Amino acid sequence: MGSITLAKVLDTNARYYGFSALQLMESAGKSIAEQLTKDFGEGLKIAFFCGTGNNGGDGFVAARYLADRNKVSVHLVGKPESISTSEAYRNFLIAKNSLLDVNCYADSKELPKTINADVVVECLIGSGIKGRLREPIKSAVALLNKCSAKKVSIDLPCPGFKPDKVYCIATQKLDKCVVLDIGIPKQLYYFTGPGNVKFLKQRDPKSHKGENGIVAIIAGSKRYHGASIFAGKACSLFVDLVYFLTEKENIPYVKKASAEFIVSGLTLRNAKEFVRKADSVLIGPGLSVSPKNKRLLNYLLRNFSDKKFILDASALHLLDKKLLNKNCLLTPHKGEFKALFSCDAKPLNVLKVAKKYGCNIILKGPVDFISDGNVLYYNFSGNALLTAGGTGDVLAGVLAAFAAKNDLLDAALAASFLVGFAGDIIAAEKSGLNASKLIDMLPEAKKFCEKF
Repeated sequence: MGSITLAKVLDTNARYYGFSALQLMESAGKSIAEQLTKDFGEGLKIAFFCGTGNNGGDGFVAARYLADRNKVSVHLVGKPESISTSEAYRNFLIAKNSLLDVNCYADSKELPKTINADVVVECLIGSGIKGRLREPIKSAVALLNKCSAKKVSIDLPCPGFKPDKVYCIATQKLDKCVVLDIGIPKQLYYFTGPGNVKFLKQRDPKSHKGENGIVAIIAGSKRYHGASIFAGKACSLFVDLVYFLTEKENIPYVKKASAEFIVSGLTLRNAKEFVRKADSVLIGPGLSVSPKNKRLLNYLLRNFSDKKFILDASALHLLDKKLLNKNCLLTPHKGEFKALFSCDAKPLNVLKVAKKYGCNIILKGPVDFISDGNVLYYNFSGNALLTAGGTGDVLAGVLAAFAAKNDLLDAALAASFLVGFAGDIIAAEKSGLNASKLIDMLPEAKKFCEKF
């Protein structure tokens, strides 16, 4: 994810973990005021030009904090009734009722011709920009650029605006900026939450079949047909096409289980054909541990190193670790991790091993530990009911689906939270859980995240 999206993820997750949007806006505004005082001093004429989103809300708060020791004016570029969130509107009213100099410009013609200020603070859009600038924002930017005052942008400069300084809220979004601490604990930066699901790449309304993800699944055997089916059903909820390669004896079970799969026997020829077509490849759930499958797995890793592979269950017993790379995501539980890497399944070891092999790892457990070798993340969603057989296969299927159109690390963070959260919904409503119930709950859990 880019820095802007990471900031949105953090904001969403902070609210999930108990920070209200109003609290975050108050903290942001106070930090802006403190930084402005540090950079420019007091006794100044400061003009805040605010948009109708939360970026403008941050400006309303900052203006209030600065008003006692400076001559502050607030300029809303837009109509008060167009302010998009209750938090921003509430802070607009507080600024207005605090007898600050508040001006509103519904039309570009209403904007002042000049600005009499020592410092102008641009809070027009921030990280919420989509498409081209519209009026009266466009004219406001032109006006600010002509002003001789010192210029500061909050979070991100409005397109076309040329600030002297940029104050980024909570996270660094530009190379040259001041990052403001708004009181979010640093640990929370590394916790998964609904934001990791909410800001995955979305389906394009104009897209066609296959453009929203194609997954190849290599899984299943006569003895363990259920594992492959759970993975396939979970995966099929979130992508356009699922190619399913399975051992000959398992084909009837898979075809009977779902008409959504494109099913073929597991041969090297079929595997090469389907992997070429796929955006991501899941290997392992229910697959037989055999010399033939070991040769097939490692051939694919060696010859399709540009493809994204999710290696689960039996694949962890078949792979050659020397072939691991940044396009591999491993999903071991504690025992599999120790057997594969000859070290204890501890959080720091997950980070070290991922760095050593240049791969991505989810260590599954009561708390999931996730790493790309650079950072260690924590997932706290889930409960003891998820020890039921098949739930790990559901996770593998969701991982493969999310990886089709997202980076592996982003897919891992989102899938681990989503599957655990779906289990939490079930646990709150019922006393029992199995893999089928978990799959049925995934769309509802995803909808919650997208609306949070």
